[in-house]
Amino acid sequence: MTNDSSRKELDAQLKDLALLAQRHPQATKERRMALTQLINTIWLSGKLCRPYSGQFQRLYQDIYEEAVQSLFFYICRDDNISKYDSERGEVMTWVNMLLTKRFFPEAIPVIVGQENEISLDKSHIENVSDSESTSLYEQIIQCIESDPEGIFIKEHIKGHPEANFQEIARRRYSGISWKDISAEWRIGISSLHNFYQRCVKKFAPILREYL
Repeated sequence: MTNDSSRKELDAQLKDLALLAQRHPQATKERRMALTQLINTIWLSGKLCRPYSGQFQRLYQDIYEEAVQSLFFYICRDDNISKYDSERGEVMTWVNMLLTKRFFPEAIPVIVGQENEISLDKSHIENVSDSESTSLYEQIIQCIESDPEGIFIKEHIKGHPEANFQEIARRRYSGISWKDISAEWRIGISSLHNFYQRCVKKFAPILREYL
């Protein structure tokens, strides 16, 4: 199969999944399943762009992972998937635009701890309305908060039981920056972020079981 035909097949698959998610109401199992498959297909496609490549040196991967995670949460939150317009372009075009224009620039101060590292155009940022229904994003937060098996609070940075996955996730979902979390616990930003990313990957299968 040629690269061109592979790309067309991927575009068609992603569009079908996005439209399938749009057809089902929020908080339904059908929408959650379609969104989960959509996110997995995007991630495994290898077609996510890498904006500002060559900048930020050793911090680039941390910034990139933060941006991609925020992007995927955005797609799953509220009714954001309905903001994708299939008449205007492909899913990967929409996703890579969000990653480049919004989520990567927003991740820079989170990881670097400095504002205005890149001149940001705020005009593209959409207001995210609250939804009365429980979104996939909110269900993940609820699962971490309830910690039904007590595993999220047990997983902590060595020597810092207060810096457990649940508490770090709680602060991140509340909008507290890595810089402020680092100052609170006197733990390096890199150590905090790396621990958090490892936990997200480790607990992903468990979180999916409760959704």
